[in-house]
Amino acid sequence: MTRYRVHNNQITPAIPTIFLYDNDGNIEVTSSGIWLTWDTVEVKTSHFNYVADDDRIQLNTNSSGFMSIEVDCSFITYNEDDDKYVTVELYKNGSALNGSKTVTGITGAGSQTAYILNNQSLHYIVYLEKDDYLQVKASTSAGTAYTLSDTSRILITFIPMQGWNNSSGGRTDYKGGVLR
Repeated sequence: MTRYRVHNNQITPAIPTIFLYDNDGNIEVTSSGIWLTWDTVEVKTSHFNYVADDDRIQLNTNSSGFMSIEVDCSFITYNEDDDKYVTVELYKNGSALNGSKTVTGITGAGSQTAYILNNQSLHYIVYLEKDDYLQVKASTSAGTAYTLSDTSRILITFIPMQGWNNSSGGRTDYKGGVLR
């Protein structure tokens, strides 16, 4: 049996999940960096606190545990001859998380629009407790880049943990008979 919750007439999962994306796009990214924001809340369970266009996603209930985080974004630059790279990094409670940095390159094309060579993806697993918050920071090595509309998105999902019972022939054993 699969359990769902209904929120704002939308079916959402029972486990902590949030999926956000930026519909407006074209957020300016410079060498000093900017916190990415998302204007569309596609799925959000009650475990998370998020207001559209805010830079913080906060865990607001006692549902601590490991979370899987996926961040995707594409960048574009206009009328610039220089090559640059864009760095995206994940922050927890205001501090950068070790191993969360991703870097991709953009090539300038004079008076023509130059697109990123690849979509930038960041995948990370982090332990969160009540009131912990996450932020995503993007910066360039030089000049200016912009996010493309509908390409900036974040998905955070709780990782269900199973017990392991070594005395039962190696079978998985859910604690209390419930997969959480």
